Amino acid sequence: MSIYQHQYILDSDIVVPTGMNTELAIAIARADIDRFATYEDGNEKYTIASLEFVDQTCLMTKVQETLNVLITPLLDRLHISLKPLPLLLSVPHEISEHDLRNWIDESDFSDYLSNIKFSKNSGNAFLQECLNSLAEPDAIMCIAIDSLYEKKEALMSSRDAMSGTNPWGVLASEGGAGMVLTKRNVLDTLKLIPQSKIVYSQFDWHSSDRRGCARLIRAASKHHDNLGPIYSDMTNQRAHTEDYGFAIGARSEVIPYAQQVTLTNEFWGTIGGGSGIATLATMNHLSTVGVLSTAFLFDQNNTRSLFILNREK
Repeated sequence: MSIYQHQYILDSDIVVPTGMNTELAIAIARADIDRFATYEDGNEKYTIASLEFVDQTCLMTKVQETLNVLITPLLDRLHISLKPLPLLLSVPHEISEHDLRNWIDESDFSDYLSNIKFSKNSGNAFLQECLNSLAEPDAIMCIAIDSLYEKKEALMSSRDAMSGTNPWGVLASEGGAGMVLTKRNVLDTLKLIPQSKIVYSQFDWHSSDRRGCARLIRAASKHHDNLGPIYSDMTNQRAHTEDYGFAIGARSEVIPYAQQVTLTNEFWGTIGGGSGIATLATMNHLSTVGVLSTAFLFDQNNTRSLFILNREK
């Protein structure tokens, strides 16, 4: 059984090419309003997406502006008794931790952060680090920012980018997502209602055999006989689609909506290390109160995770 079942997502938000918050981003994505662009390289055309509303001068500036857009509303909505709170941050490895820390220290929101930790992890490893980090504090803010858009040329060279002749690639995009995790006793004391309860979570760290999701669903089915609506950040890469396909075959009876997956990759593209939290935030916005829903989360490191959430407001 997951050791994280007594944790809660108090709040969450996203910044992606389709919008500067979860509600707007999903609304524009569903309306299909020019959310993707075409990048031509020779005779090949690639589908990409970028954060057009932030400064694109350099990656550092982009990360700073994305962080500011994410963190400000999360702090504004946070109960005063939980301020200041620690921040766990995952950013592209090209970013100077020293320079970004100095920028945060000089920002308008620095007084509301008790401690800033830069993670070396991304994807599912960062998600597990987020859950583990709640052992001591009453609450913790976790933010992941990444840009596959900045790596689009490398993805094209390796044939990993989606194009007219290669549908089995990633849609290079960028953005970030954040969430505030807390515990039951904090909610009871402050009389707060969280966005959702983490009912169950598990990780599979060796999914190169494309059986990671199958192992996760077998484990989850021992505790839950209906996983409800499915959300996922899986891409069109064969390693992802085949992995999920094997999961359906493993325990189809517990995923009645297996073919009706809400794919955040189709909403705003593949945002790399931030896609896991972005998908959980999407679940918090779209799922039904009191009904379990499940996320299959992927990354580019051959790991998988499964989260079952119960939306509470």
